Amino acid sequence: MVQDNLSISSREEATVSKIEGAQALLAHEVASLQSGEDWKRFLDFQSQLHSYSANNVMLIASQHHEAFKNGLVSEPTPSFVAGFHTWKALGRQVDKDQHGYSILAPCRYDRKIAVDGSGERRELRRGDRLSDSETLERQKVLAGFRVEHVFDLSQTSGKEVPIGPLPSLLEGEAPFGLGSSVADVIESHGFHVDTVVNSLAIGGANGQTIPEAKMVVIRDDMDDAAMVKTLIHEAAHVILHTTFPGSRFPRHVMEVEAESVAYVVASAHGMPTDSYSFPYVAMWAGEDASNVVASTQQRVAKVAKEIIVASPAPHGSGGKATGADVAIANAQQRRAERELERSQSKDQALAVGL
Repeated sequence: MVQDNLSISSREEATVSKIEGAQALLAHEVASLQSGEDWKRFLDFQSQLHSYSANNVMLIASQHHEAFKNGLVSEPTPSFVAGFHTWKALGRQVDKDQHGYSILAPCRYDRKIAVDGSGERRELRRGDRLSDSETLERQKVLAGFRVEHVFDLSQTSGKEVPIGPLPSLLEGEAPFGLGSSVADVIESHGFHVDTVVNSLAIGGANGQTIPEAKMVVIRDDMDDAAMVKTLIHEAAHVILHTTFPGSRFPRHVMEVEAESVAYVVASAHGMPTDSYSFPYVAMWAGEDASNVVASTQQRVAKVAKEIIVASPAPHGSGGKATGADVAIANAQQRRAERELERSQSKDQALAVGL
């Protein structure tokens, strides 16, 4: 029993060592990447572009793919997207004969709410006034949508656009058993795992977690290693971001946490994801990368450990020499045998004395 406890303890220490080492490397490489001048130019440029909802991403992706099939754009997936006037402000013009992609822009209005000292609330209609005991709150209310048009970078010409380092998909096979164990972890949290034919089905992403449907979907046109890495990323979303408080986190923090978990777990299994994870985390972390990565490390470590422990695939020794556990166990066994021999010798001596 002592040996079993020691073995469990040593395995836990090895896992912690692996996690800490991977986190330190991730933080260092991401900070180095985003501190470069080219990366700063890219971030400055990106900050001027709009962000879009998941539904609008799907609209943009499908319209762009159609434009690609018709020979109007050179790439099958969109890159940077902005409105006509935004591109103009960035020093670029929309090319002749290019058509904008329709998106749905929300129309919101301010709802005025009167709140008294006891917390009672009432909506203020036109002409209503606050009483002396009330304070005014404003709520943004969705009244509907209007259609707007945006253009992809490939539909414009002009001032050069700084391009940040782009994540590249992994190739080859993942360690045997890792993918199925990650799927089991996801399902243990009440989510179902499924696949889609390609990224266009999920708005250009490699994977997606859909909390309201309790579902994780992964595109199945990637290599096994890329699919498993994506599955780990989505598992982190399931564990960290589908319940409070993680569900309230800003999107960039969610993505940094999920990809950090993917990097740590993959690294622990000898499956390096540097070429994908470093640029991905740097892109989402932005100019404050070091602080964002550091602030998420405890949560990342906890989830990474949950996934690693569940994996039947070999996941490294945490820096220990090969065979160390066996050598320690053998030494303990020999020590126990010597103690038993000494004890028996004493018993024999006492018996002779009697």
